[in-house]
Amino acid sequence: MIRVLRFLRGYVQHPSSISTHEDVRFEVDGEEVAATYIRRAGKAPLPGWILLHGITVPGRHHPVLLRFAHGLASSGASVLIPDVPAWRRLQINPAKGDTTIAAAARYLNSRSDILSENLNLVGFSFGATQALMSAAKPGIREYIRAVVGFGGYADLGQTLHFMMTGEHEWKGVRHRTDPDPYGRWIVAGNYLTDVPGHEHMEELRRASGELAAEVGRRGAYAAEKVHDALKRDLRATLPKDQQELWDLLAPQFGVTPPLEPGRLLGEQLLEAAIRRTPQLDPRPLLPSLDQRIVLAHGYEDRLIPYTETLRLQELLAASQAEVSVSITRLFAHSREAGRLRTMEYPGEIQRYVALLQRALRPC
Repeated sequence: MIRVLRFLRGYVQHPSSISTHEDVRFEVDGEEVAATYIRRAGKAPLPGWILLHGITVPGRHHPVLLRFAHGLASSGASVLIPDVPAWRRLQINPAKGDTTIAAAARYLNSRSDILSENLNLVGFSFGATQALMSAAKPGIREYIRAVVGFGGYADLGQTLHFMMTGEHEWKGVRHRTDPDPYGRWIVAGNYLTDVPGHEHMEELRRASGELAAEVGRRGAYAAEKVHDALKRDLRATLPKDQQELWDLLAPQFGVTPPLEPGRLLGEQLLEAAIRRTPQLDPRPLLPSLDQRIVLAHGYEDRLIPYTETLRLQELLAASQAEVSVSITRLFAHSREAGRLRTMEYPGEIQRYVALLQRALRPC
């Protein structure tokens, strides 16, 4: 429990006065990559953690990631947050995740202030699923004793369907909400011209990526009205035959796009993504995991639905991993959730503390 209390103090007091913050560099794929190194102050060797950001413009500078890192460091850890430059450019590239994690592990094990070669790996969003996949692979798995994931996905098809329609299901129970459009902009920005019949839509592909990048720089929720002017400006640059599809991907605030075209485009983007990047499917790798796995997801996540973490849990049942899962109302995706009813807070706080106890438990 003492680790949890230290974590919470560091998280609330970010940047924590009891941790040190250093910019470092190490080599990934023959190129020098920047990283942030945060550790509890003092000379004693500490357990090493690698924090992996998602596909997001801020990368290692994402405020939620930094708060979490300072919490970890305050609990008694050394934390490395490597940049994945391709992901900061919103390029969907799992191979870069593998090589970055492997290089980060080597870097930590080269330092004298790391307790042992057994490291912990934590990922957020796309980085959560990447962490699970990487931890199953030779050259990485031998370094990793525990994996913690927040807001990851299990089934890319289900996830893309949700991004396009807001529909998701679990055990035959169907749900629908207004999805965060940020995810579909990134997917379209990577794979739209790989869809048969859309090969000529280079302008629309670029506009989708530009919209996602600008919204990422602004830091505001992608579905907010504040982005309407940007959407209109980008739409005006497109050929007429691409504007209808733009309205499906990036409708104005308050406009709900039709479901059936969204379902179809989600299926087409899935086929294109798997055809070009089959490594996006984590399902073949999950049964080979044998580490301690701690997964969490927010009920109100509108980018990747919480049912994806339940699906991860089900798939991991075939592995030798020690798996625990927490679905919480305290946070959504990379932000806090809405206000809860007073009677809901005690249970949610208890659930979150239990999650932290499992994540911070020494091996």
